[in-house]
Amino acid sequence: MFKVLRQRGIHVEIILIVLLLTASFVLRFVNLGYSDYISDEPGTFFYRGGKKDPGMSMWEFTLSQRKGPLQLLVGYIPYTLNGNSYGNEFAQRLPFALFSFCAVYVFYAFVKKLSGNYLIAFFSAFLFSVNGLIVAYGRIAQYQNLNFFLSFAALYFYVDLWKKPENVVKSSLMGTILLCLSLYAHWFAAFILIPIAFFYGSFLLNRNYTLRYKLGVTLLNLIIGAGILAPFYIPYFQYMQTHPEFNTDYADKILGFTNPFLKHGDAAQFNLYNPFLTLYLYTIGGLVGAVYLLKKKIYMPVVWFLLVLVLFKVAVSYSGLHFYNYFYPLVILVSYGFYFLIKHLSRYFALIVGLIFLFLFIQSYVIYVDHKKEYPFEQEKILFLPTPKYGDENNFRHKSGFTHSRKWAEINKWVNDQNKLSNEKFGYYTNEYPQIAKYYMDTEFKSDADFYAIGIKRPQTFATDYSFPQIKNKHTVHEIENEEGETVVKIYRVAGSRDKKN
Repeated sequence: MFKVLRQRGIHVEIILIVLLLTASFVLRFVNLGYSDYISDEPGTFFYRGGKKDPGMSMWEFTLSQRKGPLQLLVGYIPYTLNGNSYGNEFAQRLPFALFSFCAVYVFYAFVKKLSGNYLIAFFSAFLFSVNGLIVAYGRIAQYQNLNFFLSFAALYFYVDLWKKPENVVKSSLMGTILLCLSLYAHWFAAFILIPIAFFYGSFLLNRNYTLRYKLGVTLLNLIIGAGILAPFYIPYFQYMQTHPEFNTDYADKILGFTNPFLKHGDAAQFNLYNPFLTLYLYTIGGLVGAVYLLKKKIYMPVVWFLLVLVLFKVAVSYSGLHFYNYFYPLVILVSYGFYFLIKHLSRYFALIVGLIFLFLFIQSYVIYVDHKKEYPFEQEKILFLPTPKYGDENNFRHKSGFTHSRKWAEINKWVNDQNKLSNEKFGYYTNEYPQIAKYYMDTEFKSDADFYAIGIKRPQTFATDYSFPQIKNKHTVHEIENEEGETVVKIYRVAGSRDKKN
């Protein structure tokens, strides 16, 4: 097929890039503002990230966070353009979706420079782009999208130290600047130091440069890097010493060397975001690609993946969803596997790869873009395959980026209007995560007396009974329907004490 296109004067790489960017655009921007904020998104807002203290200055609030300030600064742009309000979900997510979209192309450019092959670059970037977890992050306001773009951009320049050693000074400095900016988004950017060490090490071992030149370039990069990081991270660590409660517990929860190697919930979380085909594809394709690269004596992608895997399994006791760091080298391995199968076994395997990619795109579209059914809170069908049924027995702490709208802004307005009309101060109680409700609601969260019980149908908590049988003296006062005409919210008025018995 590619040969026929070339004979007709059609540039195959341009076609593949257009396909890549079109698929990436659709998965990130269509219906971007449909869902309510998830519990993590207010963490990108000043004073709404779990430490809402009016006594804090913006600088002090920034220092109190568990990560660098970049996501706060990016989130502050739509806030100001939106009239000093975080109330527009689409506007808040838009810059993060843009970073995610641009990261796909930068990853393509990096892998092309690394491999010297645009087909391997396309395979890698497409697999990364349609991965369910990456799509989910691309549709919410979160720092991961900043890490993707800045880390891939840093690698794009650092790879020159291996491939184009004549560009050492310019490329190393650009790479260092972008790496430091990525660290301003989250310190998990440190995982790309693995390939950076390989690229930089190849420069240091290059006999075409004098020791004095190597020391000069290294010193210059260290000075530039320190100059970028010091203005924030010196006061940040000083602040942590005087306020250790902000980060000590967090570090204790996620770091540790005592956990069994195989006892991690990563596979279950991975399948939640990629219910069909992906795990097997990554496993088999990754093994084929690794064997092919080792036979070709190309070790870096294999070593990169293995080191990330070992570090996460040994040193990280709770990875959350940060196992996306596996994906960078893993999709490169899978892509080399595809390339080997197409080149050495059968050209018709390219058609099979195309069908696989189409399925992966449809899977992510159905789950994250289309919202007629809201997976995983409802069962979906990916073509003819029904997704697993999830419930409150599935203890998934993270459910990021899935379509889920319960019109919390409308709920808040209704409760406020009722309190104003009745001259009351009724609070609220809900079966949804308190972090979500508290962002939207102006009234007090309470369940002792005089409150509205807000029943969410199919909430993110998976607490599916939203009739509150444990609450006495209640009656339905309001219902809210979704776009399909289905009642998804019931509000009960409760005057008097709540029965403490469950």
